[in-house]
Amino acid sequence: MKKFAFVAALSVCAVSLISLAPAQARPDESKRIAPTVNRFNVPTAVERTPEQMAAFDATFVSPGQVREAAVRPTIDEAQYAAMKQAANMAPRMASRPDALPATSPLAAISTQFGGASECDAGSGCWIPPDVAGSIGKTQFVSVSNDVFEVRSRAGALLQTNSLNGFFGYSTTAMFDPRVQYDEEFQRWIITADAFAIDANTQIFGIAISKTSSATGAYYRYFLNVTGFAGANNFYDYPMLGLSQDAVLFTANIFTPSSFQGSSLFSVAKARLYNGFGFGVPVFTGLVGTMQTAHQNLTDQNGYAWYAAAPGGSGAIYMLAESFPANPQDTGLFGYYNPSGVPAYSIPPSAPQPSACGGATLDTLDNRFQNAGTQNGDAFYQVHTVANGGFSEPRYYIITGLNSFNPVVAAGNVHDVFANGSSWDFNPSVASDVSGRFGLNWSTTTPAAGFPNGNPGEHFADNNGGNPSGAAGLYVFTSASCYTSGSPQRWGDYSQVSVDFGPGPFANLGTKTFWIDNEIVPSVNFWSTEIAKIIF
Repeated sequence: MKKFAFVAALSVCAVSLISLAPAQARPDESKRIAPTVNRFNVPTAVERTPEQMAAFDATFVSPGQVREAAVRPTIDEAQYAAMKQAANMAPRMASRPDALPATSPLAAISTQFGGASECDAGSGCWIPPDVAGSIGKTQFVSVSNDVFEVRSRAGALLQTNSLNGFFGYSTTAMFDPRVQYDEEFQRWIITADAFAIDANTQIFGIAISKTSSATGAYYRYFLNVTGFAGANNFYDYPMLGLSQDAVLFTANIFTPSSFQGSSLFSVAKARLYNGFGFGVPVFTGLVGTMQTAHQNLTDQNGYAWYAAAPGGSGAIYMLAESFPANPQDTGLFGYYNPSGVPAYSIPPSAPQPSACGGATLDTLDNRFQNAGTQNGDAFYQVHTVANGGFSEPRYYIITGLNSFNPVVAAGNVHDVFANGSSWDFNPSVASDVSGRFGLNWSTTTPAAGFPNGNPGEHFADNNGGNPSGAAGLYVFTSASCYTSGSPQRWGDYSQVSVDFGPGPFANLGTKTFWIDNEIVPSVNFWSTEIAKIIF
């Protein structure tokens, strides 16, 4: 009798718990997007060791293509050129009003060192750099055209290879690299594109470290992306993100004459981190440059979110992916257009001090250039917009993911800049699990003259509240500038990564960010600058 009563009590308790549990929101089924390819199959990875990389680079002769073509806009090229020209000719306010710096005096640069430079790889001198970099347990990995570098936390160089040597690919040059560190599973993920071999072959490389060390062996995959991009089409501007259980990949696809749309696929970490082959659905024809996010390790949102800001559209388009690690159940839903997004337009090119001969720097279009952060109900992103004849980063904190009703609330969207007469561009953002975020961008101030107004690297955070207007820390000012090209290619990427500490378990409270961006140490020659900043 007592046993029956105990079981009955447990049953009542369970029913009570179930009834009290909130209903899980689901996406609107009418927004489901069908995949273009139901199953794109990739064979088992091959192992790539540091010894193989070094041996490859010892005899490698670059196949060329050391200067990328002009940026490929995701709108009609003639329309984009007209919009850029209009932005460059727009009346310019004398100076933007300076807001009080939002960065707390406690925020400070803890460590700083130079990274990869234009000709480091020994496989040609590349322009632009396509800078990306991330912090791991004990190492900082930076990737750029055409360089893979591993450094200690103090900046000591531990390993360097060309991208071709790192991946073991000699047919065409590799470019557009990305890097993420998975702090949950302690693995490095590195990707790079390759120029097409012919109408039916273009290789995209994915490499996964076998351990937490970036100087060890990797699982390497080669994907022939024409299998879903289409013959004669170009797979460009690949992007890389992480959800709790999957690695996320997007890219722009161009026909010989126009933008076809973004592509998207995701692969289970359980497959990639063990070198297994995989088959996944692929979605193409998506709006704009559909950017991924890095989902924080404590976030249990079962949906991976993506966002695009098509040039001159004045809107944000978001997608939600269900079951990104389960190809038989993967669903893609959208578009969701967050309310509260202010109108935006194509930014003007960035001038430099007059001593630089009138050359300007390319600020691109309004695309989200780098992965954002997904953190619970919030999504963090940043891009470059026009304001009063200047270019400046605008960041967003988009909430409402859990209810599939994204919104940019008042106070969660702001423009930032180095000073009242600076041009600011090439931004990136990252947030930790507590909502502390850091912003990293490039800046010029022609009115300050040479060298004080030369291209530089800037940082701001929300330590003193969400930053707005003139904000942040000057991290680095270049010794020189570009004297050719109008506009001269710049970027195309930068990166902010959250430091979860060197211990065996992730430390959620380090309040530390690492940034990586382009600088100009000598005339018409790029390098990169890496900094650790304490919140």
